[in-house]
Amino acid sequence: MEILKPARYINREWNAVHKEWAPSMLKVALCFPDIYEIGMSHLGMKIIYGILNEECDVVCERVFAPWEDKEKEMRSKDEALLSLESGRELKDFDIIGFSLQYEMNFVDALNILDLGRVPLMASERGDNDPLVIAGGPCCFNPGPMSDFVDAFVIGEAEDTIIKIAALAKDLKGRRKEIIEEICKIDGVYAPQIEKDAINKNIVNDLDAAYFPTSPVVPYIQIVHDRIAIEIMRGCPHRCNFCQACRIFHPLRLRSVKRILEIAERSVRNTGYEEISLLSLSTSDYPHLEELIEKLEERFKGLGVKISLPSVRAGSFQGDKAGSVLKRAGLTFAPEAGSDRLRKKLNKNMRNEDIIQKSLLALRSGWRKVKLYFMIGLPGETDEDLDAITELASQIKSASLSISPFIPKPHSGFEREGMDGLEALKEKKQYLGSRLRNLGSRRHMKVDFHNPEMSRVEAILSRGDRKIGAVIKKAWQKGARLQAWTDFFDHNIWDSSFEECGIDPKFYLNKKCEKEALSWGFIQ
Repeated sequence: MEILKPARYINREWNAVHKEWAPSMLKVALCFPDIYEIGMSHLGMKIIYGILNEECDVVCERVFAPWEDKEKEMRSKDEALLSLESGRELKDFDIIGFSLQYEMNFVDALNILDLGRVPLMASERGDNDPLVIAGGPCCFNPGPMSDFVDAFVIGEAEDTIIKIAALAKDLKGRRKEIIEEICKIDGVYAPQIEKDAINKNIVNDLDAAYFPTSPVVPYIQIVHDRIAIEIMRGCPHRCNFCQACRIFHPLRLRSVKRILEIAERSVRNTGYEEISLLSLSTSDYPHLEELIEKLEERFKGLGVKISLPSVRAGSFQGDKAGSVLKRAGLTFAPEAGSDRLRKKLNKNMRNEDIIQKSLLALRSGWRKVKLYFMIGLPGETDEDLDAITELASQIKSASLSISPFIPKPHSGFEREGMDGLEALKEKKQYLGSRLRNLGSRRHMKVDFHNPEMSRVEAILSRGDRKIGAVIKKAWQKGARLQAWTDFFDHNIWDSSFEECGIDPKFYLNKKCEKEALSWGFIQ
């Protein structure tokens, strides 16, 4: 069978870490429930991989979800999913660590366990089975994955993972004791052990925190094929729809000096020619202009480029941002089309600013401006949808990305409801027809996120423990790689909800103030 991109499954990339599998070593399989190109682009996985492999008594290896062709071959030949570094089966590891970044990857986490010959259900694992631990934003509502995960790390894992590894090594082979002991660590939650409240972990000092300067360099192009440097954690803004600004609160800065050190070592150790400055709101980093100037000076003549993610219109400075940044598009996230609705979102951005800054960007050398919007927001009217078209019409070269609003746990709108599927489809059609007419007269690209996929994502993100049965049923029915539009199948999910006796509306409806939230014990 011909395998697409076989380099996803081979070994020996530059900077990959290989250690001897001595009996005394703690073996950790770091799993990302999506394909290689996605997982290798994730900074958090690089951080944990580096931290654990700096421990002399820990072996940490990588595992990614296979593409459909590779899974078909593995199942036809009865082959197990293997780690990249040593080619070991998952069942041979002491700890399996999942990074749960996106709810649509839940079925892929189950698929990885099954392909690795590890029991899916936590209740069915014994002392000879790996301990399954999960971290990432999705763990702020652990309910949906609680049947499959032995323990969740809530919040930032840099310090916690070392404590867990130490306990797991000392108590190797004593599963129940390990779980009981790691639950005494702040920010660790085990579904089988009752706790009234769990406080998230945070890293107080970013300068002192570990940061990988020798990340693995893939053989194939990945989604974010560049050096990624986190310059700030948290966000100075409190947008009501945003989950990330609250779960990563408070705001913490990495110093310019430390960022320059990381940049120099990373370029030297990888050979990459692009550095991306990452945070939830990079343009709000107070020393951004100084940082860019010093990076340009430090790498002058070496061809190293600097890139930024989404920029707030109010903080964009046009020519002052440095010519090295003008090679690509610029991204603004207005979220709503009208100032009125944006005010309800607590999004401090005016249409006037967005238009002026977009025009400034295009005049200053940026090739295009990308705008992110949501539909189905609380309090939205047809006039707000019309305002998206009006705003887009004022920008000559724009690319629009439009997604349904999801009331995520721990956001300011966590108790709001989500529009029904028919209402979302009507809004998509209404807005789409107007934007198509506009696009025929202007250079404009419009991308709508799949409403059915957003609906499933919302249920999984807002679900309780009962949703675990739906996730398992969908996986049994063949749901794989559901974060990918080509693989997403809403019929599988609809039948899984029905067969499990789950009414999706219960999880999508607005929650009153007195109603308990399944994630409410996570602080």
